[in-house]
Amino acid sequence: MARSAGRTGTLLLSALLALAAAFPISSEVVLAVSSDSAETTERAAPCPRIAVVGHRGAPGLAPENTLASFDAALRAGADWLEADVLVSKDGVPVVIHDPTVDRVTGGTGRGRVADLRIAELDRLSVRVGPGGPQPIPRLTQLLDRLRGSRARLLLEIKDVGRAEDAAEIGRLAAASGARVELYSFYPQHLRAARSAAPGLPATLLQASWYARDPEGLPLRAVSLENVLVTPERIRAERAAGRRVYAWTVDDPAAWDRLAEIGADAVITDDPGAARARFDRACPQRGEGHRWRHLTTGRP
Repeated sequence: MARSAGRTGTLLLSALLALAAAFPISSEVVLAVSSDSAETTERAAPCPRIAVVGHRGAPGLAPENTLASFDAALRAGADWLEADVLVSKDGVPVVIHDPTVDRVTGGTGRGRVADLRIAELDRLSVRVGPGGPQPIPRLTQLLDRLRGSRARLLLEIKDVGRAEDAAEIGRLAAASGARVELYSFYPQHLRAARSAAPGLPATLLQASWYARDPEGLPLRAVSLENVLVTPERIRAERAAGRRVYAWTVDDPAAWDRLAEIGADAVITDDPGAARARFDRACPQRGEGHRWRHLTTGRP
């Protein structure tokens, strides 16, 4: 009986090995669905987590660069926020994009931010966008709002001029407890900010019309105008140890392209729609899930 059982086990093992050779296990799952004259197949391919960044918050939902706009962006599904910072005449960092207050206040205020004291800026309101006028936030107000949050803040240091102003922005960001990434077109401003906040990561902005060399500054990432984001550029930045963010991208087809070529973050005025589109294509949120491709025809 023992000898017969051994022969049976050997035959069974041989049969199993033959089946494994005939039908190898594949790491790619292909589901075929008949559809009239064509087959639709769904394949699994790499789907890294793409961060959606609310550009000035969610300017389609509330006035740009206001606490209402940042809150709206997070409610809509933004992973990170992007905000601009300038400095008042008396040295207080405020969240505003333009060097003057004219546009964002709808003409109710006039003058350069750098020429207005904080008391004057506090009396103004942002009127660009839906939802009614909102105060111009001080940087400390935004940082306080984000303390304890998982949302990262890309804090764009505009052309503040003085190194001490950029350093003060870095100091406030580092002391806040918020997750801040220093962010600028100007390497000198990033350098000055990091002198006061060496633990904060820095990202250099580049545009098709303006791109400065980082001048040896260690960078976490480069943030590129969308037209600059190509597979070749992503490979080059990866080789240099840097991530790639794309701005400002509001077109769904462009979101798909950036996902396909491997951008790390998409900066957009419509964070809710972007997050929803990425999640529909890649429904499991979090690191390591899969980007779902739909193709028509036979594999």
